[in-house]
Amino acid sequence: MRDIFRKTAAILAAAVLTVSASVSCSGKKSSFSSDPNNLAGGNIPDDYSKDLEDMPYGGEFQKFEAGDNDYPLGIDMDPRFVTADEGAALTNYFYALNTGDTEAFEKSVHPDLIKYRLENSEYSTEKEFLEGEYELLKQYTGMDFTFDYVLVDGRLKDTEGAFESYDKLMETASPGCNITSKNLYMVDVTYHNKVDDGNSYSLRYRFGDYMDIAVYTIDGKAYVIS
Repeated sequence: MRDIFRKTAAILAAAVLTVSASVSCSGKKSSFSSDPNNLAGGNIPDDYSKDLEDMPYGGEFQKFEAGDNDYPLGIDMDPRFVTADEGAALTNYFYALNTGDTEAFEKSVHPDLIKYRLENSEYSTEKEFLEGEYELLKQYTGMDFTFDYVLVDGRLKDTEGAFESYDKLMETASPGCNITSKNLYMVDVTYHNKVDDGNSYSLRYRFGDYMDIAVYTIDGKAYVIS
């Protein structure tokens, strides 16, 4: 988990961030259009397909509210790529980081990986570990925060070496575990000040980029590898 947040430190060091600086999600407007006639150049390729199954990630975004599929947070994702089980892992993971809920933590991170993280940290309990992660996140948000939504904005290609660090982590934490699928998602999370000021903020803008979150299916269950 710390690697995900710390990898953005170099980006953030180049920017001046203050507690009062905010990015309102509601204030952003997108110029994207899915109309094929608006493709660059104005010409539709001969092999262009309007079939949803042929479209890349983002062709079908679906919004799930907190409570849908027992998700503790709302999530936007393309269900053709992100499974319901992966959605559960992602929402429980960020909910646990936000609230310190150990049950949600255990639902989203493999038990062997939790054990490994605790054995190699200064913390003796899951609760203490989650509280430490919350304080680390506060260094970026500059405030006490409450997560609102998880936004899965893309799936990264399985390029050579993309999963190498995650594979090594699982090999160390849980040798011989049965991994049946691997995905790496581009994730943002929106949040608001616990003393609600009416504004919505984005971790992506605080970090300077998306978080790359690996989700592995192990023994038939999806887990965040962090």
